[in-house]
Amino acid sequence: MELTNKQKAKLKSMAQHLDAIVRIGDKGVTPTVIGSLNEALKARELVKISVAHSDRNIRKELIAELAEASDATLVNIIGKTALYFKVNPENPIVSKTL
Repeated sequence: MELTNKQKAKLKSMAQHLDAIVRIGDKGVTPTVIGSLNEALKARELVKISVAHSDRNIRKELIAELAEASDATLVNIIGKTALYFKVNPENPIVSKTL
């Protein structure tokens, strides 16, 4: 899903109080991580994740890989934290405010 800059800004402001609930460790993007993100996106639509790797380029690759694997929209990356959004038509918590 393509987001406008205005929608991205709104999602970023909504995510300020959120904690990272999914973590990518040394093993990278595993099926367990993908499953955890999919469950969180289904429940919340807007999810923060953190990446433990210290190399910036590898972090960006892992974040992009996870977005593709979960079919989520990458909203923002700040340091080791990324913000994902995916509409859940059955339970539109965040998407109904966009």
